Amino acid sequence: MSSDFYDRLAPFYHLLYGDWDAAVRTQGEALARLLDMRGVGQGEPILDAACGIGTQTLGLLVRGYSVVASDLSPGAVARLRQELDERGLRASVRVDDLRTLQSTADGSCAAVLACDNSLPHLLTDAEILQALRNARRVLRPGGSLVLSVRDYATIERRSPDVRPYGLHLDSEGRRFLAVQVWEWDGDYYDLRMYLTTEQPDGRCATEVLTSRYYAVTTDRLQELMCEAGLREVQRLDNVLFQPVLVGCRAQASA
Repeated sequence: MSSDFYDRLAPFYHLLYGDWDAAVRTQGEALARLLDMRGVGQGEPILDAACGIGTQTLGLLVRGYSVVASDLSPGAVARLRQELDERGLRASVRVDDLRTLQSTADGSCAAVLACDNSLPHLLTDAEILQALRNARRVLRPGGSLVLSVRDYATIERRSPDVRPYGLHLDSEGRRFLAVQVWEWDGDYYDLRMYLTTEQPDGRCATEVLTSRYYAVTTDRLQELMCEAGLREVQRLDNVLFQPVLVGCRAQASA
């Protein structure tokens, strides 16, 4: 897993959404409802362990949650700090590895989040299990892990699989087009993200970003969550735009 893909994507990431600010609001609302149902209230410590540029962090902060945000990508972390400043919000933000969470103390979190298909960047079951065990480590007894991932079991594996993200026009008259191309290799696929910016005078520039994913199924992730020592593991649909997996650290023995 490398940070280069998200370092380069960070300035453009919001343009992958039809309306990123609306996504921040709706995901914040959905996660707040889920956390409340799981006994995690406003003001309790939450770690967004794959924060990116802040889609979930920002949405939860405006709802009164105390969020620490971390990501492997320095570029994404810098963009989140910028977004926080522009919105007048405060959060502790740092570079850290989802696999180790070395900057987070044992038992310090009421909830840990890793959303937007972050776990499939880890290319082996062993790496995913390492990340899940460290997520459990930093949870307090009874604390919840919340993941969102693609439902790879339902995705047709065709190569190349061309996935356009639509065309966006900014306030300066520039057009922005993003297209993903997936090329499958067994249970893995190589992703190429073509980011094209067209200036008002017609000049175009295209960047090509590459990454590799492990198409791990939600069933397998639930098995790994149980192996990592998490309890009450389940899949929830219709919470976010991707399936959500939840589990908790067992309550301390009496």
